Amino acid sequence: MHDLIIASMRFAAHCLAVAALLLPSSAGAQTQPAVIRIEMSEFAFRPAALTLTAGRPVRLVVVNEGQIAHQFEAAYLRALPLQLVGDALHAEIPGLEFLRVNPGGTARLEFVPWRKGRFVFFCGIEGHREAGMQGFVQVR
Repeated sequence: MHDLIIASMRFAAHCLAVAALLLPSSAGAQTQPAVIRIEMSEFAFRPAALTLTAGRPVRLVVVNEGQIAHQFEAAYLRALPLQLVGDALHAEIPGLEFLRVNPGGTARLEFVPWRKGRFVFFCGIEGHREAGMQGFVQVR
C-alpha cells in the first residue's frame, strides 16, 4: 500500500511538472499592448502619423479635445478583430466602420495589426477630412 501511495504521488508530481511546462510562464505572459494616445480637435489628429509593429498588440486611446464630435475611421480596421473598451463597456467586434467620439470623450481600441503597409485614417464627418483631418498609420 505504501508503494502505491508513493507511486501515485510521483505520478501527480510528474503531471504537475508537465502542466507547468505547457502553461505560459506567468499569468500575464501576453505581450502588453503599445499604448498610443490620439487627440482629435478642429480639424486635426495629433499625432497624424503612427508607426505600429505587426503582431504586437496596440491600444489606441482616442480623445476628442475639440468642441464638436469627431470620428476615427480607417479602412484597415474594417476587417480586423478588435476590442472596444470604455469605463462601462468592453466589446469584442469583428471590425470597425468608424468610431465617433463626442467633445471631451475618450474611447479605447485594442487590436493586433497583422497586415504590413501604410494606411490612411481620417474623420469621416462631412467636411472634416477635406479640412485636413486625416493621418496615416505605418505597420512594419
